[in-house]
Amino acid sequence: MTEIFFSAFALIVNCIIKIYYIITDASVDLSRRNFLMKSALVPIEGMVLYGSLIEKNDVVLNKYDIKVHNAGAWKDIKIAQLTDVHIGSYFSIDKLRVTMDRLAALNPDILAVTGDIFDDDKINAEAIALIGQYCGKFRYGIYYCWGNHEYMRNMTAIKKNLAKTDIHVLTNESIIINRGDDKLSVIGVDYPQDRERFAMLGETYMKNALNGVPSDSVKILLAHHSDFIDNAFANHIDLALTGHTHGGQLGIFGHPLFPGFKYVRGMFIQDSCYGYVSTGAGSWFPFRIGCPPEITIFTLV
Repeated sequence: MTEIFFSAFALIVNCIIKIYYIITDASVDLSRRNFLMKSALVPIEGMVLYGSLIEKNDVVLNKYDIKVHNAGAWKDIKIAQLTDVHIGSYFSIDKLRVTMDRLAALNPDILAVTGDIFDDDKINAEAIALIGQYCGKFRYGIYYCWGNHEYMRNMTAIKKNLAKTDIHVLTNESIIINRGDDKLSVIGVDYPQDRERFAMLGETYMKNALNGVPSDSVKILLAHHSDFIDNAFANHIDLALTGHTHGGQLGIFGHPLFPGFKYVRGMFIQDSCYGYVSTGAGSWFPFRIGCPPEITIFTLV
């Protein structure tokens, strides 16, 4: 994959240089043209190597304080998010274990896992069992919602193996946790498979997931696709945790080069409600520039 990217960059630069000389001076010396082309490829090669060997492997930790007016007894609770691991060729079982150890060491009360984790049928069962072993490390447990890549795999096997663990799988439903008289609702929605009906299905999934959720509870939404942030804002969800976009994987000065989505990366706030799009801990492909993978901690204040 790295070679494919490098070749693509080289082709683009070569074309740009040729077009430039066709426009300016078609009789320019070919040796000078070749020298300039090779010189231009040096920083591109360095960028490709950095993105392939360093940035994609450097999982950063981001922390956020979330102001919740009715936090009550839930003030200071810590929620960790893990998303878009894409276990397989570019994210090994050993790397997953290191990541889970790192998350557990931060002492969060809840771990929210927001899809696209189990992406290789050969090792999905092992990955599920591994994450399941950490349920006791988080005071109120581990909660999981489906991503689109799980639907590309053996879903029957994934569901069967998840059922062997204490991981809470939330499919358009919620779990209410009590601290005295104060309640926290952990809400999870499925991933709409029909793109043409995505918005309609999203509204239906939200409606079903919110059934029975106390209006005065602190509400945390787990959704794979970042479009659900709009659903969260419409339903006054205190904090929506999403992924799917990988932050675009390529960025500059903290902004994605190819947005592609309404909500691509980072924190969004509307009417005191928060929606977050994680860049994900893994990668679509083994290359990141200006968009490092992440794990995230949210503290209610």
